[in-house]
Amino acid sequence: MYTDALSDGHTLELFQNDKMVFFSSGKWLHPLFQLENEFPWSEYSKDELYLHDSISGIAAATLTIRLGIRHVYVDLISEGALALYEMHGICVSYKAKTERIKCVTESMIDINASLDENYIKLRKKANLTSGLRLDVEHLSFSYDGKRKVLDDVSFVLNSGDTVILEGENGSGKSTLIKCILSLLKYDGKVLFDGSVGVKDTAYIKQHMDLSPYPLSCYEVVSMALGKKVGDEEIELSMRRTGCYELKDRNYFSLSGGEQEKVNIARALAGKARLLLLDEPTASLDKESKENFVSLVSSLAFSEMPTILLVSHDKLVNDNLSWPRFHIEGGRLD
Repeated sequence: MYTDALSDGHTLELFQNDKMVFFSSGKWLHPLFQLENEFPWSEYSKDELYLHDSISGIAAATLTIRLGIRHVYVDLISEGALALYEMHGICVSYKAKTERIKCVTESMIDINASLDENYIKLRKKANLTSGLRLDVEHLSFSYDGKRKVLDDVSFVLNSGDTVILEGENGSGKSTLIKCILSLLKYDGKVLFDGSVGVKDTAYIKQHMDLSPYPLSCYEVVSMALGKKVGDEEIELSMRRTGCYELKDRNYFSLSGGEQEKVNIARALAGKARLLLLDEPTASLDKESKENFVSLVSSLAFSEMPTILLVSHDKLVNDNLSWPRFHIEGGRLD
């Protein structure tokens, strides 16, 4: 049945054998994103699912393959999409074929890149990220009014961007983070989604100050971004970062790696849209660093906040295939 004509108004239909279990009337790539987010995948075996799409270029093929669907029928398919389906062993058939689908997203896909890399590009294009835009414009700072620690630094992070800021000790990395957070008075401008004033931002630094108060991990997460966070959100964020079993422990008694899990859970609970991570792995052992890389990679992929990671840790930087900014002598290159 999945090769029968689409019902009136439908642009995509999904079948379990001969039973339609999902449909969409959306345009462009939105039906596939809708399918990804709204369909109860855990209730079905993907081997029993059959997809009928009205049109598929290589962008749509990328999303479909990532969904794990093995049987696809397309009314109009591009040669590139057909080749991509076949490359990944998808059983694909079609009604008509064209050389290329005329859509800007087709030129965004790098067939030599991973499905995940292309998927992130498409989610950004569809504005399906949780991040905010950060504009740093001509930012300069000096402690003594003479020697500039930061000298005319400018850059833009779009929603969902993930960037590593590298540089030697004393190059101005941590000072830049503190300026972005308005913890230091600087010359220049910092905009959050086009507005002045820090918002929706989580700051995770190398060492958390000790406290005379015995705060539990649960209490630390509950204070996320100064917002009132419900018990369900706290538990979910802690389970996602693998620290729920620590909920009753004193936060300041934890190892560095355990604290990082709680810190990121706090950012998740507060729905932080910008994460500023200042040398978060500096005091961690090799295993904890690897766990951090896995955790932050998963967060960047699933939630897609904007992330600026300050690090000169080779293990961490080599295992995160993120773009790099380099700062030297207070200047960005």
